[in-house]
Amino acid sequence: MFYPLLSCNQILCFPLMFPEFRRLTFYLSTHSTAKYSMWSFLPRYLYLQFSKTANAFFLFITILQQIPDVSPTGKYTTLVPLLVILVISGIKEIVEDYVSLLLVNALKNTALNNAWQMILWKEVRIDFDSISFVLFFFSEPQATCFVATSNLDGETNLKIRQALSETATMKTEKQLSNLSGKIKCEEPNFHFNSFAGTLYLNEKSPISIGPDQVLLRGTQLKNTEWILGIVVYTGFETKFMQNAVKSPLKRSKVEKVTNMQILVLFLLLLVMSLVSCVGAIYWKDRYRAEPWYIGKNYDYHSFGFDLLVFIILYHNLIPISLLVTLEIVKYIQALFINWDEDMHFKGSNVYAMARTSNLNEELGQVEYLFSDKTGTLTCNVMTFKKLFLLPYSVESSHSFFLTKLSSLHLL
Repeated sequence: MFYPLLSCNQILCFPLMFPEFRRLTFYLSTHSTAKYSMWSFLPRYLYLQFSKTANAFFLFITILQQIPDVSPTGKYTTLVPLLVILVISGIKEIVEDYVSLLLVNALKNTALNNAWQMILWKEVRIDFDSISFVLFFFSEPQATCFVATSNLDGETNLKIRQALSETATMKTEKQLSNLSGKIKCEEPNFHFNSFAGTLYLNEKSPISIGPDQVLLRGTQLKNTEWILGIVVYTGFETKFMQNAVKSPLKRSKVEKVTNMQILVLFLLLLVMSLVSCVGAIYWKDRYRAEPWYIGKNYDYHSFGFDLLVFIILYHNLIPISLLVTLEIVKYIQALFINWDEDMHFKGSNVYAMARTSNLNEELGQVEYLFSDKTGTLTCNVMTFKKLFLLPYSVESSHSFFLTKLSSLHLL
């Protein structure tokens, strides 16, 4: 384990100095943001696909076609197209998830030996901390540093962090090499503004540690050349990850409307099948004994059997190519977004990046916008007080506005 000296220009790392920590096991400072993993891909992907009404319907038709004597068509007339749809959609999901994973892992990694080492800022990006640690000392006077916490609480003003006074004067390699002690801190939790710990250093009196001495994962170092600290939380134990929630399987409005329309088509198909079954019963009662080629001992099928047959016959009312066409169109839309020159920032040669094509049509669909006059809430609590609803517009006259005051609704 190494304790990093973070710098805007360089990183200085030194080996473990607290022998008590050698027998402890900590989380690695890594986490996965991928939508799928090697083991969860198949069940998660199949759940996502068959939660779509069309795919569930065609799976039902495929099962019916495997029943002997029920299907008037072949066993594979729906199975093969359904497999093609699943394969194409699966390839798209894998490609998008893999590209997103490559972007996340684009940061370079450097292995450090058991010694002090200098690393150029070009080799390792350190703008955003990947760990949470207790601050020992900084390059700035009064042992203070400035951090931006906009990624955590949305506030744009810089926060001050204060190093421990007992360690603020330790800046030489010899002083650091003589450090010995341990830190006892609270269990990992999701509270950004709280921290309680105690530093036991060189058999001296315990030193209290509070939130002002902790630099959390997700914060950004500002106006400070370098800092040094000791790691207390890594990986999923950081407060940043404690507040993270598992990303849900999001669905666009177009997909919801498509599912509803397919459900309406299925109800129409069911009505057509029921009408056909009634017609079949009428035909059997009227012509049961007349056709000589049927025979008197012919066993006519039941109502339920005929219903399944007609459902299979009419199932093409719902186009099986609809979903795969939508998937291909969305993927091409994502490519056009990535290639759009109007969204190209030439200063740093950065293009727009569509990380997933499932929600293209949701772009720009903003219904509500909450804001206060300063841009930052004084207190991060929004309490609903009142809502005024009034039919008033810029084109409306002042007299019209006054006459409508009587229709004011206060909720």
